[in-house]
Amino acid sequence: MQRLPKTAGAVRAQAQALPILLTTLSLPGAGVLARLGGRPTACDTAVAGISTTVIRPDGRPPPWPTLVFMNGATPDGRNHPTVQRLGAALARAGVSVFIPDLHGVAAGELSPKTLAEAVAVAEAAAASPAAAGERVGLAGVSVGGTLALLAAADDRLRKRISVVACVAPFGDLADVMRLATTGPAPPNYLRTGLARSLAAMLAVTSETEELYNQLRAVDPDTGQPVRFPERAFRAAGPDASKVYDLLANTDAARFDELYEALPIDIHRAIASLSPIHAAHRIRARVEIATAPRDAYFPLSQARALAAASPQVRLTVTSLLAHATPRLSTRYVAELRRLDAFFVRALAGVRLSGDLRAAVE
Repeated sequence: MQRLPKTAGAVRAQAQALPILLTTLSLPGAGVLARLGGRPTACDTAVAGISTTVIRPDGRPPPWPTLVFMNGATPDGRNHPTVQRLGAALARAGVSVFIPDLHGVAAGELSPKTLAEAVAVAEAAAASPAAAGERVGLAGVSVGGTLALLAAADDRLRKRISVVACVAPFGDLADVMRLATTGPAPPNYLRTGLARSLAAMLAVTSETEELYNQLRAVDPDTGQPVRFPERAFRAAGPDASKVYDLLANTDAARFDELYEALPIDIHRAIASLSPIHAAHRIRARVEIATAPRDAYFPLSQARALAAASPQVRLTVTSLLAHATPRLSTRYVAELRRLDAFFVRALAGVRLSGDLRAAVE
């Protein structure tokens, strides 16, 4: 871990990062520290036509450093308590935070429409008169982290991104599909999210709409392996049938054959939603934190991203279990590593010149 110089800037950097670290880990004292400083103001509004919570700092006039935070798959979406607490902690550190409800993400779905919304919100946030330097940082967790990486590589945003900070993103959607269908005991949430994502890539017809609605009704939290509606897939046409054949397959030796049989439009969508193919276009500093063992997106995904771009710095810590922080006495020594991740990420959002200098 890079050691911080003992300067006033370094002390300020640590003071601003500490409440965010404690909030993320739900540690004792997080609530007290989170209440220090000005009281942020939050409002629900539409940004680029997307329902978004905007949390602004108090006690200083704009412009502010600005961050778009993209949550992962959770039924609560942007209203998840930890997401809201994290947004408030960032605002108390002087950052204006945008938390959009991107299409399908709450249900674990990722599609070209989701990415288009992420880019649109980031563009609007950067263009806001309150955004310092007409630049914006991007942050996200799990699927939200993947979206942050993809948005940062978009030609409309590349020069306007100050930093990208992700927890447990994936790099290659095709590899995730292989894991979700043929891996050992793939999580139900991963398989369900994949099925919804692929269904959203099919041409829109009344039959594919019905299929999509049935998949949205599938409950991955039953404790039993999920079953997908084969009849609805077959009724939606030959392309949907090919998707079902891939989802139903558990034989690793057949995956490549079934994957190649998918329609060309789905292949293109999968490539467009895989940051591994776009990482070389990202100009901003990228901070990725992930667990050494992750049932959803293995460490190899983050390592491949780090190998694909010199902009990527990878932090591996057992304090994470996929996107969920955990505190264990076994991993207390790793607190400094995760703390440094937050300090560097905050510096990238340009909280202050001193803060940025403290970690460079």
